[in-house]
Amino acid sequence: MILKARFPKIFASVFTALVLILYMPGLVGLRANGTFSNVQALWHDFLFKVNRDNLRPADPRLILLAVDDETVAKYGFPLPRIAYARALDKMKALGVDTVMFDVMFFEKREGDAELTASTKRFGKVVHLFAFTEGEAKAKPSLPIPELRKATRYFGSPNVDYLASADGHLRTFQLFRPGIDDPLRGKPPTVSFAAAALSAAQNVPIDDLIQQYGEDERVVNYRRPEDWKRHPGDKSPQATIDVSPYRRISALDLLDGTLAADQRAALKGAIVIVGSTTLGYYDKFPMAFGDAPGAEFHLHAIDNTLHGDAMRSPYRAWTLLLIIAAVLLTYWLQRLPTAYGAGLAGASFLSWVAYAQWAFRRGTIAEFVPPAFAFVASYLVLVAHRALTEGAEKKQITRQFGQFVSPDVVEDLIHDPSKAQLVPEKRELTIFFLDIAHFTTISEKMDAEALVQFLNKYLSGLSDVVFEHHGTIDKFIGDCIMAFWNAPLRNKDHRAEAILAALGCQRAIAELNKNLDKGLPEVPAARIGISSGPATVGFVGTQRKLQYTVIGDEVNLASRLEGANKFFGSKIIVSESTWEGAKDRVVARFLGSVRVVGKETPIRIFEPLAEKSKLSADWAKALPQYEKGLKAFEKRKFKDALKSFEHFLEIFPDDGPARLYRDRSRDYAAIEPDESWDGVFNLTAK
Repeated sequence: MILKARFPKIFASVFTALVLILYMPGLVGLRANGTFSNVQALWHDFLFKVNRDNLRPADPRLILLAVDDETVAKYGFPLPRIAYARALDKMKALGVDTVMFDVMFFEKREGDAELTASTKRFGKVVHLFAFTEGEAKAKPSLPIPELRKATRYFGSPNVDYLASADGHLRTFQLFRPGIDDPLRGKPPTVSFAAAALSAAQNVPIDDLIQQYGEDERVVNYRRPEDWKRHPGDKSPQATIDVSPYRRISALDLLDGTLAADQRAALKGAIVIVGSTTLGYYDKFPMAFGDAPGAEFHLHAIDNTLHGDAMRSPYRAWTLLLIIAAVLLTYWLQRLPTAYGAGLAGASFLSWVAYAQWAFRRGTIAEFVPPAFAFVASYLVLVAHRALTEGAEKKQITRQFGQFVSPDVVEDLIHDPSKAQLVPEKRELTIFFLDIAHFTTISEKMDAEALVQFLNKYLSGLSDVVFEHHGTIDKFIGDCIMAFWNAPLRNKDHRAEAILAALGCQRAIAELNKNLDKGLPEVPAARIGISSGPATVGFVGTQRKLQYTVIGDEVNLASRLEGANKFFGSKIIVSESTWEGAKDRVVARFLGSVRVVGKETPIRIFEPLAEKSKLSADWAKALPQYEKGLKAFEKRKFKDALKSFEHFLEIFPDDGPARLYRDRSRDYAAIEPDESWDGVFNLTAK
């Protein structure tokens, strides 16, 4: 008992020392290979990705002239040097300021004279020399003598030495110390970006060295944009490059087919000429994926021109934060469980928020070491506390752990009074999901493959239910039954269930991206949701208890799931569910139906999206659908037919609209009698 009482203090002391020891190797240099460096690097990239839309746009003066697949298809690879010469002359005529050739002109070839002449005519042309990385005594490769005489701007494109342990490029260096520049005959070595800055700004290299020094800087990646590569190519797939920097195809420059905006952009631009041909360019992992090395050089120039490279904090602060993080968890575990957990979550989120705030102000905080110290120590101390607490909490874990999300179990453990262990009647939202075409798919699979397929889909869809605080009642073959508002009360249970349904549709679309091509059908999800009073509790025998829900709403939700087959819809919810969610979700009215076992018609709806996420097409099409529905209900079937046909021009495969279009056409030809009330009688379950 004495050891248990002292454990938190002993653990906090030992663990603090351990984390500090693990952190020490990461104290020196921006790319130090410390214990936390790889994870910190992932966090570094994550910050750029999550802030993608808020990143600074690229300087429009920086352009990549891409020797792409189309250029190579016409002119061959490597591109003839006379083609590069022509490109230089055309760029000069268009008013380009500086040209960087990310191309190796190290061996004599046909067209050298033309390239040399065009280099002289242009003037501000940067050529490269290169080192063989890892071979300290290897001589650098230099441009052919003619080019060395034709220009004074040369730089090294070598960036491999800047790569982090995971191979990503996150830092740049204008001048590489300790290595002689082969053309200047002394250190530091001039980078490709520094040579371009010298040319573009008409500033001597020595002045740039004095201004920027040999410091390594953290790249501030620019916001990626979509760029059309070939203005005349109307195909929707092959004409877009995603890059921060405008890409212009060398083919369009050489053939004189540049668009007006491309010609305007080239005036006064700094252009880097480089290959993007598949298999023939240097790829480097960056924040948004692999990109040509030429793009990295543009980032270095861009950051330097605007003086906004990212900053790294003083690392002594990280040491203090690690100590503070462990001390904070030691204090939190002494508080009441729910209160301590709330403060722990708030503390961690505050650290996340600070890291985000600092990032947006140009500093990448060392988020991972303090976060690891906080989370790991808190989890250990909470686990120790949980293991020493009563059997009631263990019982809750056993009873609820299989069908609610881990955060719900944690909530129940910290406050067992929330766990209603005796049956009770309360307002619930019931959810049925069925995988369409499952019978056809199962007939084509052996037993093992079928189970793997089913587990994959049910796991992915169940995760969505858990994310929206739902409780899994049971799996019935390929069907998921779930409910909301028990065991924990949730005033937004109707909206959460609908959002889970929309999330399941997105999840199954993602799962279908890796679909076995041999499957006879593409899996789809049909979902039915209803809300109302039902009984929830443990049902079964002493040996086998199931936390489940019983009531008429269960049957209705199941019928609504099946009603999707009739309407050609994906999700159907009852009016009682829709009324509690309409402030957060956009839906359309499908009609009134009589389901099997019910005489009274009910109004049903199909959710489309969260209000803030409704697509432009739906925003345009929905009024046509609603107009058609109103006309249909007023027996103006010709007007309804026109509206639904307009709607189907936007969504030609929409099931409900096709159903109403066909009914409108039929009723326009032979009008229903006066007993027709517009209610659909569904005879199938």
